[in-house]
Amino acid sequence: MSRFRLTQFDTTLSYRGIKTFDCNNDMINTFVKKSLKKRVGKHLSQAYVLLDTHNGDEFVGFYTLDTFSITRDSFEDIDKPSGLPPVVPVVKLGMLSVSKHLQSQGIGKRLLRDAMLKTVQISDLAGCRGIYLLAEKDAILFYRSLGFVALKSSEPVPMFLDIEVIIDLIV
Repeated sequence: MSRFRLTQFDTTLSYRGIKTFDCNNDMINTFVKKSLKKRVGKHLSQAYVLLDTHNGDEFVGFYTLDTFSITRDSFEDIDKPSGLPPVVPVVKLGMLSVSKHLQSQGIGKRLLRDAMLKTVQISDLAGCRGIYLLAEKDAILFYRSLGFVALKSSEPVPMFLDIEVIIDLIV
């Protein structure tokens, strides 16, 4: 039996450990404790939570997906996919995080793979060109290692992974 279970966030449930969740990022910790349920409840985001089944289904990780769009001009010329319309539909990976005691074990990659699978499903249903996210400095190398490219510079760094790359990665 797997130690972890990934499930869609349910606003009607109380998750064990959600109020004490700590991923070593104060902004994300505060979001989980104060805003996650509200955003999902208002249909502004969808969230998927990772539960530790060996510890009473404790909340140990999550990610959020939003509908979003970026402009064709967001891309550096060298990384710009060809044939883009002026406004590019994407899935935004709003947040992704794992409890600090489980970091560096490949769990973040597992969550991102699930987000990629869902992005392909969304693309099949409604069309989108890939995943967009804003990466903090300490996460840029993680996302680059998975094929994300940085868009025009700012802080946090906007990054993008094209749907064709996602399909190649998960097939």
